[in-house]
Amino acid sequence: MGKVRVFRCKVCRDPYIGEEPPSRCPFCGALGSYFVPAQEWNPSEYLFQISDVSRANLKAALELELNNTAFYLCAMNAAKRNGDEYGYAKFKALKKVENEHADAILKFLGIEKPELTPVPCSNEFEKNTQEGWDREDRAIKAYAKFAIEASELQLRQFFKALVEIETDHLQLHSENMQKRP
Repeated sequence: MGKVRVFRCKVCRDPYIGEEPPSRCPFCGALGSYFVPAQEWNPSEYLFQISDVSRANLKAALELELNNTAFYLCAMNAAKRNGDEYGYAKFKALKKVENEHADAILKFLGIEKPELTPVPCSNEFEKNTQEGWDREDRAIKAYAKFAIEASELQLRQFFKALVEIETDHLQLHSENMQKRP
């Protein structure tokens, strides 16, 4: 057994304990390249003035992430009611990641988390997968635009990381639409 160390994710800022950084953040889904050893963590990197454009984009991103969290919660519960273990696991994991993205955005905005507003979904895995694909596609397009518009380096990196993560989700949905596990 190797020596465990503490790392921090630069996207969600959560700590991780392991011998090496993970290939993906277990909390937000960011690539392992976003991890730094905890002793190199610099919290002052996250203390900066946010432009009006970036603040508006962060608020729009928060709305997207909270809405997607609520959708995946609905889809998770539908899969559970249907006894669909794969669908349950998939939608539960996506719900957790989207919620983590919302929490990361809240840290930038310095505001409290609003109540989650329920979002309807289908009782069918295939329809929820298609809706999930549509949602991830919208998020990717929005975050790519937000990354370009961000004057702050930290927010450009953050939105680019979200594009990468949501692209993974899009690919997962695409695979499920081609062939049900």
